[in-house]
Amino acid sequence: MKERRKFEKSYLIVLGIISLFLLIGYSSYALFTVKKENKEAIRIVTGTLFGTLTSGDTSFHENKITVDANTKKEITIKLTNNNSIQAKLNFYYLDNISEKVHINYYKDTPNRPPTQEGVILEQGASESYHLRIYNLTNSSVTIEFRSDGGLANKELAFPKNGKTIEGIVVEVEEPASNMIPVVYSGGKWVKTSYNQENWYDYDKQEWANAVTVTPGTRASYQQAGNGTEVKMTDILQMWVWIPRYSYTIKSEDGEYYYGKKEEGRSDNPSLTLPGEIDVKFIDVSTTDNGSAQYKGEEPDGWYTPPGFTFGDKNLSGIWIGKFETSNIENCVAATVADAGCDLETLTSQIKPNVASWRDIRVSTLELVSMNITKSGNIYGFDQNTYDSHVTKDSEWALISYLTQSKYGKYGNPLYTGANKEIYKNNCNAYKTGCSSGLGTAEKSETCVYQYDDLVDRGSGLGYGGAGASTTGNITGIYDINGDSFEYTMGVLEKRSGWLTTMNSGYRGQLADDIPIEGREWPLEKYYDLYTTTDSNTACNGAPCKGYALNETAGWYGDGAVILTEILPWVARSGAYNASPSSFTGNFCHSHYTGGFDLNHSFRQVLTPLS
Repeated sequence: MKERRKFEKSYLIVLGIISLFLLIGYSSYALFTVKKENKEAIRIVTGTLFGTLTSGDTSFHENKITVDANTKKEITIKLTNNNSIQAKLNFYYLDNISEKVHINYYKDTPNRPPTQEGVILEQGASESYHLRIYNLTNSSVTIEFRSDGGLANKELAFPKNGKTIEGIVVEVEEPASNMIPVVYSGGKWVKTSYNQENWYDYDKQEWANAVTVTPGTRASYQQAGNGTEVKMTDILQMWVWIPRYSYTIKSEDGEYYYGKKEEGRSDNPSLTLPGEIDVKFIDVSTTDNGSAQYKGEEPDGWYTPPGFTFGDKNLSGIWIGKFETSNIENCVAATVADAGCDLETLTSQIKPNVASWRDIRVSTLELVSMNITKSGNIYGFDQNTYDSHVTKDSEWALISYLTQSKYGKYGNPLYTGANKEIYKNNCNAYKTGCSSGLGTAEKSETCVYQYDDLVDRGSGLGYGGAGASTTGNITGIYDINGDSFEYTMGVLEKRSGWLTTMNSGYRGQLADDIPIEGREWPLEKYYDLYTTTDSNTACNGAPCKGYALNETAGWYGDGAVILTEILPWVARSGAYNASPSSFTGNFCHSHYTGGFDLNHSFRQVLTPLS
């Protein structure tokens, strides 16, 4: 009897081993558990692992969803392990649709959809993935999602027609109804749509642009079809979208952090010729708090600039004026006194080939900027949609980092070497959008190249006019190097200014601590407060990460000075006639009184409120 039991036990073990071998050889998704019962027998259980896909969206049926033509669809899909044990699951869609259909996740870690490598989920566990589907075709499409399963220690693989959910993409919020998305085509600005593929492509240094138009033409443009010219005479403002991102700056030599060396470059980046700033676009739910520096091969130390926070709200991005601000009444600095202009009632505009608005002190330029979204404004803004204000210093810095990344002029292949620097606006008439065609040219009596001069100069020079933009093409932001200094809302210890005749107009302290009356300060979310006159401690006792101050000081030889009690307000960009001439550029930061000055203008921002 004992011999028989021994034989049966041996037989079962051999049979189990053979079955296990066969199943491993012919199925990568089999489930095997071996359980010893009463020390007398072995039970082998087999089965196929799978993942269940569900969604609260009723249009999601049998793992499929249909998306209408030229539509953006948002959907949350939940992946659940309904197997009896732990399992590895992947998530993909069938690649049988047009290349003009893009599927991306829009929440960053930890809920990134698993690739073919899979994610391990315990029995009954699930994860939800938030997706955006962009159907840029002229017909509806049906997309089928799938999930395969396997053992935790087994590799997974998509079928040949499976495609990974793509990573975070640039988020451009849908503009308000009074803002018209535009692209430059055939020598003119033409209307496009929020969901059109041609509106922007940051991978190609093509940034999203939108405009507001005069009240009398707004309705007709809103009703017009795509491709309709938006005439410059009808445009009041031109805006460019800066998407939310994190950045980090590399050290190639292990000591100095001058950026990443581009392919083909022989020498290391330096102050006079810095390298690439690494940038990654992120979702509004993500805020990185790293060192903003790294030394290894792979970027790390990611940091989200403070300019993407407005009060207690994290922003998916901001709209920044494409040019320095001007005014519709054309009341410019040289004629303000003679013309008797009331600075507080002038109407701001943002356009090329006009004189920038200068000789206005900080408290007044903040007032006229807030008027953009004030009830009854001529631009058509609902004051509950956007907040308008003068560019904070931290918001201006958002331009600097993105410009020096692969998504800005630095990454534009039309430019090489020193020509990657933004060309200077050296027109002594302060005409917005002008370009010298070279980064270091001295002042000119005329506008050498206008902003829309798109003739390729060759030899790494790129375009003569658009080389003065942050992208090296017409989609970027202009007047970042030269034209006039730009006041930003960045101030030392809430100082008003220097003298009774040279101050911001806000109530506060003058340089000698004498109090001065003036307008009440705006809410703290409207300005950046620096706490010391030392750039290493100016942000509450610490270096100012994310402000493009000490991190990038001196890049391209741009001047960099810190605030003082006498000159407590930040000024960026630099004037066409700055002395020394190094005090211009994308990384230039200077200081001034906050008061009236013929060389100081400003730039405006729209912050989404929803």
